[in-house]
Amino acid sequence: MQWSRVTQWGLATLITLSLTILITPASAELKPGDKLDKSNCQEAKGMLPEHVMEKFCDGKYIAEIIEVKDDAFQYSAKFKAGSEANADKYYVNEDGYMYETATKTWPHYWYGFPFPQIDEKDPKAANKVMYNFQIARFQYDDVYWFLAVKWATPAGFDRSVEFGAYATPYIGRHSGPIDNPDDCYLKDIIFGVAPYDVVGVSTLEWWHTDPTQWQSIWAFVPTIRRVRRLTASNTSEGMFGSIIARDDPFGWAGKIQYMNWKLIGMQDMLVPIAPTGIEKAVLPGEAAPKKLGSDPRLIKDRAGFPEGMVGRVTWSPEERVEVGYEKEGWQGVAWAPTKLKLAKRRCWVLEATPKDPYYAYGRRTLYADKTTFWGYWATLYDRAGEYWKTIMWFDKMSYSPGRAQTTKHPFWGLGEDVRQNRASFFDVQSKGYYTEYSLGFPDSTYSTGNLSALGK
Repeated sequence: MQWSRVTQWGLATLITLSLTILITPASAELKPGDKLDKSNCQEAKGMLPEHVMEKFCDGKYIAEIIEVKDDAFQYSAKFKAGSEANADKYYVNEDGYMYETATKTWPHYWYGFPFPQIDEKDPKAANKVMYNFQIARFQYDDVYWFLAVKWATPAGFDRSVEFGAYATPYIGRHSGPIDNPDDCYLKDIIFGVAPYDVVGVSTLEWWHTDPTQWQSIWAFVPTIRRVRRLTASNTSEGMFGSIIARDDPFGWAGKIQYMNWKLIGMQDMLVPIAPTGIEKAVLPGEAAPKKLGSDPRLIKDRAGFPEGMVGRVTWSPEERVEVGYEKEGWQGVAWAPTKLKLAKRRCWVLEATPKDPYYAYGRRTLYADKTTFWGYWATLYDRAGEYWKTIMWFDKMSYSPGRAQTTKHPFWGLGEDVRQNRASFFDVQSKGYYTEYSLGFPDSTYSTGNLSALGK
């Protein structure tokens, strides 16, 4: 048989490449107990968002690799049963809206994951992932946060703002549905506490279940002592002027229908895990604040909380996230968590582009856990497609006495702006800050009258 020179050359090249592959050592796989830093950052290639890996290679971040299995993320038996019961109960239409199969219109209440099984090849998979992602936040009756958002520059701490926030979901509630006269899936109110120049600054939001209706936002303006209506596009602007916008917590906290969602695929990722593990008990705390008219009749299933008490999340010093400027001798960036832990988790990788032409971000890439639908990373780009921000988010699986109720508790969140070379992060763990659940807030809490009262 006569072989052409081209064929001979091709065979020789193939043999050479094969031998090269065989004799080239494979890159070491990161395993629990390893430290990820700039010396071995390339081992994380493909398992971190590109811009996050660059931060490790630049020496800005350092992390310990740990292992976290699915059984550490177990939702309550009630939530699991609700998810299983939702099979085929909902569908996603051509506009990306979740509708009830029975009524062919949007639902007004749902509990558990609306799509317990998602096929990666389903053209509507991205939207289904996001509706599951949404309900993972809402497994409580209501919540009050007292926390701070803090700014940091490469030189260290810059400033902070303390604020309070009330929120009541009308979907996913552990105790079941309540009266919902405004057909909302969430209402929240945020008000400044310190320093003095933010005292009186407060906002109120109604997130409507109608997929075509943008949320309603009001703000109390201290200079004129009046409530003013704002535009929905403000959700892409930083809270209290911080790096983190209203839509950024959890990787995405906005209304799903504001975006065009696309599933990029599924990927094994290294994701941030809250210090000292996953689970956190929610313990009986103080009585609900009387100034908002706590109404125990709104709570049908208290999940083991004693009568007259609410659920309070507390923290030990070991659990608190320490940032770089707080640790002597730290070599990384000033706002990086010094005890950062990463675990390998299978994630949905999604891309979102805004429908609103005035929205500040042009594109968002979100990495969400395949099993729990928790968000870990988000990378944000401007309208020109240039990289702008990274969001790093930690949650903990919190549970009530007897684990009758579980919820994804916000633990710590970071927003890093590469243009300004600074960052903001939520601090819910320092002394004096706390979170309380199941207080029994009446619907009147979320009124412009109450907004004005908090503003004063």
